Amino acid sequence: MEHLQVKSTSRQHAVCSDIVVRTGDTIRLVFRPEIVDNPHNPAASIRGTFIYQRKGKKDAWEDAPTKSLASLKKAEEYHLELRSGELMPLLTELAALYRLHRREGVPQGKQEFVRLERNLAQLLQLSEADLQEFLETHSNDAVLTLHKVLRWLSNSTALAEFIATDTGQINLLNALVGIASLRAVLQVWEKNRKNNDEEFWQHTIADHAFVFSVLFAYPVVIVKGKAYVGGKRLDNTRGNLVDFLARAESSANALLVEIKTPATRLLGKEYRDGVYPPSGEFGGALAQVLQYRDSLLQDLHGVNRGQAVPLLSAEPRCLVLIGNSREELLNDDTRSSFERFRERLQGVTVLTFDELFNRVADFERLLSAPEAATGGPEIMDGATEVPKRYTLKKNPRNSS
Repeated sequence: MEHLQVKSTSRQHAVCSDIVVRTGDTIRLVFRPEIVDNPHNPAASIRGTFIYQRKGKKDAWEDAPTKSLASLKKAEEYHLELRSGELMPLLTELAALYRLHRREGVPQGKQEFVRLERNLAQLLQLSEADLQEFLETHSNDAVLTLHKVLRWLSNSTALAEFIATDTGQINLLNALVGIASLRAVLQVWEKNRKNNDEEFWQHTIADHAFVFSVLFAYPVVIVKGKAYVGGKRLDNTRGNLVDFLARAESSANALLVEIKTPATRLLGKEYRDGVYPPSGEFGGALAQVLQYRDSLLQDLHGVNRGQAVPLLSAEPRCLVLIGNSREELLNDDTRSSFERFRERLQGVTVLTFDELFNRVADFERLLSAPEAATGGPEIMDGATEVPKRYTLKKNPRNSS
């Protein structure tokens, strides 16, 4: 019985869908359970009737005529034998009904419950701390399961019907997936603060391109990594490749991104008392991204050729991601020198890696704020030990 339908006839009584005990082509034996409130023995909450049913080959099942046992004469007897393979499944189904009554009492109205297999039911019964420990211990399986669940969410028409009446759950799911993405990239940062491999950071930013939207007050779309932005000569040399070519989602205005590493120096040696010039790599990155911008503007028509969304040429923005201010800017002199230089740059935003990931962390904390107020799904509990034990969970699409 994958689905259980329950219909109340009073506050103390409800009739459940039949449990098939034995079946054939034209005759079968079912048990028709009822959930009751028993004031004399509250644990004894299930009763029912064995019924034989008949049908034609193309007909629906109908209850066969019954004969009252009160009509039995002396020396007559009636046998109803249940084989071991029939009794065990029946006990399994009844055990779930007992657990359902312990949790909800007599369900009111017409409701449908769905079957949760033993492993899934036990998993959902774990506390949040135990579930987190289990998933971290089996992280590969957890990620694979998440992929399957997300694919189901994207294709389920049943879920679409449910969302129409309860948008809060899908909003919560979107927030949780967003939080997971933010935490994943923050873990990369924590483990690679001193990583001086420029290719590594370019791949990392490409894999987590959503961080660009954290930097600006508008959504940003990555057009291409290692993107050609013009500049080739007749001999096909000196083409310019920017680390990332992006655009504002609403206006399609271009954004050019040049990435160094957290270990790249921001400042050079002290020039005079308390005055520090930008480092050679910092100055080089600025010169390079400005050259890319000029090249893009001069060859915008060629760059836009074949693009579904052509880039806008309204003074493209530039971004240089470089260095780690917490590691290098350790006093007022170095901090002042750095800020004086970057704040007077026009059309170029300079951001250090730690500033980027601090913004990501702030965004993660903002999204995580409602988490403590949410709870997990409610499931039936119980301790009846039978093989293939399962739990019944309410189906929200079939309740009234």
